[in-house]
Amino acid sequence: MQAIIWLFSGLLAGWLARIVMKGPKSGFLGDVTLGILGGVIGAWLLGTVGGKEPEAGSPKHIVIAVVGAMVLVGAGRVLQRVTFHARRSTRSVSVPGVGELEAYVRRLGDVERRVYGALLRRQRITKDPSEALADITLGQRVADKVAEFGGSWMFIGLFMAFMLGWIFLNTKQGQVWDPYPFILLNLLLWCLAALQAPVIMMSQNRQAAKDRLAAQQDYEVNLKSEMEVMSLHAKLDEAREIQWKALLEMQQSQMQILERLETRLHELEKRA
Repeated sequence: MQAIIWLFSGLLAGWLARIVMKGPKSGFLGDVTLGILGGVIGAWLLGTVGGKEPEAGSPKHIVIAVVGAMVLVGAGRVLQRVTFHARRSTRSVSVPGVGELEAYVRRLGDVERRVYGALLRRQRITKDPSEALADITLGQRVADKVAEFGGSWMFIGLFMAFMLGWIFLNTKQGQVWDPYPFILLNLLLWCLAALQAPVIMMSQNRQAAKDRLAAQQDYEVNLKSEMEVMSLHAKLDEAREIQWKALLEMQQSQMQILERLETRLHELEKRA
């Protein structure tokens, strides 16, 4: 029975600690292991401050186990960051230039890799979002037309004329089908709003997808432009270094010529 209590307490404590620390899903066994280890660590921490170990399965025991599991998760993350930075620094020292470039490309995302490949192949990445989303279904076309018509002055004018005509026909003397307060008209208006709202939302979703695609393409274009500018800066720096080397060589040759002329003048003065 005690083992079952520890099992459920560890499962609950591990699950709560994972939710609080926003950790990845580890499954039943991972949560139980984390909760049990957290209970041991929490009991040890409580004992260091002079506290008494609570009874297994009690709310106090679960709280202590959650705290211990959180401490364990935090220590694991700190250790992971330290080892990552140490590995990264070692890699940056030991790997040559080509290896550093390959490691940098591996760390890039899918979008960055695509942009980098287009930069190396000198290809353009700009596309028309309308062409990318040109293949739409019949329902999407109907939704666009309904949203376009529902947001126009023509729809407002026709709708106002319909309402005025309905009210006028049902307020004159004689047989009417929808007397005041026009319950049938209210029902029609509610049905129209209930149908029109989701159709307009479908059209807005398509427009939002088009906007997201346009924003993604803007990001890719800006990223490629930034890479192009960085490449141009590198080429300018390389050209500047080559020019400086040429100037230094020219200066050295001029100094040698001046030294030879000076030596020749001294020899002529001695002969004279």
